[in-house]
Amino acid sequence: MRIKTILTGVLFAGLSGMLFSCKKTLDEKPYGFYSENQILQTADDARNLLLGAYNPLSNDYNMLRLPYWIAVDLDNDHITGPSWLFGNTGSGDYVDFWGMNNIWLGHYEIIGRCNEVLAKVPPLNIDPVVKNNILGEARALRAWAYFSLVRMYGAVPIKTKTLETDASSSAPRAPISDVYSFIIQDLVQADTLLLPKDDPKGGGPGRINKAAAQTLLAKVYLTMASGAQKGATLTVRGGKDNGYYTYTQNGVAGYEGFNVDSCFTQARNITAAIIDGSGGGGQFSLVPNFKDVFTKAQIDGPEAIWYLEFKDGTSTVNPLNMYYSPTSVKRGYGGWAWLTDNFYNSYDSGDDRIVTGVYHQFYSDISNPAMPFLYPQRDSATYAYSAPVTYPDGTVKSVQAKVLHRAFIKKYSDVTSPDLENSDATIYMFRFADVLLMFAEAENEVNGPTAAAYQALNQVRERSHASDAPAGMSKDDFRSFVFEERDRELAQECNRRFDLIRRGVYLQVMNQIGVDQENILKSRQEKHLLYPLPQSELDANSQITQNNPGW
Repeated sequence: MRIKTILTGVLFAGLSGMLFSCKKTLDEKPYGFYSENQILQTADDARNLLLGAYNPLSNDYNMLRLPYWIAVDLDNDHITGPSWLFGNTGSGDYVDFWGMNNIWLGHYEIIGRCNEVLAKVPPLNIDPVVKNNILGEARALRAWAYFSLVRMYGAVPIKTKTLETDASSSAPRAPISDVYSFIIQDLVQADTLLLPKDDPKGGGPGRINKAAAQTLLAKVYLTMASGAQKGATLTVRGGKDNGYYTYTQNGVAGYEGFNVDSCFTQARNITAAIIDGSGGGGQFSLVPNFKDVFTKAQIDGPEAIWYLEFKDGTSTVNPLNMYYSPTSVKRGYGGWAWLTDNFYNSYDSGDDRIVTGVYHQFYSDISNPAMPFLYPQRDSATYAYSAPVTYPDGTVKSVQAKVLHRAFIKKYSDVTSPDLENSDATIYMFRFADVLLMFAEAENEVNGPTAAAYQALNQVRERSHASDAPAGMSKDDFRSFVFEERDRELAQECNRRFDLIRRGVYLQVMNQIGVDQENILKSRQEKHLLYPLPQSELDANSQITQNNPGW
């Protein structure tokens, strides 16, 4: 079934069954808002207005530069680090995290600027194909912002007007079901307007394209379906002993009215069309070697559906390399977040995602920067090494490396200037591996662990030289295997916390750990399922009279 056919019926079927940067981004000045006294006339005017909507994603301290990924990606069961970094969001203390207000404001800044585009571009006398693509990008970007908000905060205000037509800061919180209905409407319309990834009239590398909107819509339906599912069992590896613990899904508050079967079917059909290319968004495939996925050479490769491009030496930079990668003697300080031993041990020993995707020999000790380290202890015979060290008196001695229990990932290490705090690490919003795993999950829920579900799952594993998934799994076992495979593949790409919550096991999984290997508090309460609304919003918005439960 072609995706166009699917999506024309998605809105009506979904809503009746239910009761989201290129070189231009870096080189052109994003104009943001245009006042009534400024006249938009050309396609370039429209493009610049749209660039202003993208700008908060990567150019300021509200979103993906900082602090979005800190809030989302330090709050899961597989990541740890020093208490100074993990003492807030990493330990469930959202209120005292400096960036929590910024995240709320950043999303609504994007939404407000998308509203500007949708209000001011339609009257322009420009190439209709270019105009439609710009409008499609704005709708999909707005949908992404609302999808992110509803997963973080639950019910949120829906704002569709520009500040010029509605300057009021007050708006009621729309029910979760209404927010999802709005997201779907935007994405269905975006799909009819957007061009494929490589179309010359499209937005260009790093921008939302047709396949990106489709991927977002599939993720939306998968979230709705799994959030509404009750009674399904999910086995998750973890706890202090890295054992296997089975939980029963009880559903997510606010998702009760969604039609589980219909939403899983929509997710299955949309991802199937992206995979076979019939969706009209272009052909995608996995980069052959996992170690190459996050390199500059593959920044716009066949696996990249939507990514944020950063450029060294500009304001469009991020600190991901500094946070996630161990550092050299020259830099003098260590990485600040690493995978837990238990998570590392959940991979096959020959899996490239840990063989080539994790640092095994490095320097990472402020107090003794000359000391070499290796990881992990279980493979110390494989990775043992000695390094020449020059002492203050000029003598050079060979020093044997010591084991340090820090599994630093390499995903964000291919940067132009590794000695800088901020550089140009690539951030993937969506990549093809995620689509394959979403299809495998949805196919299993709709038809069971079919050959097609296994094929999609094993494509991801075979790319990393991991063993094929066990044959003959039951529906419950397959669900659990795909759930864990998502984080083995997508670790620290802003997915795990959302996956734990949509499957209704966030509290159980985190509380099974209690306190992790670095003495970081992982225990959580009901209130941690949603972030607290910022006090600034409560003060300014007279139509919101109380915060989320527990805050």
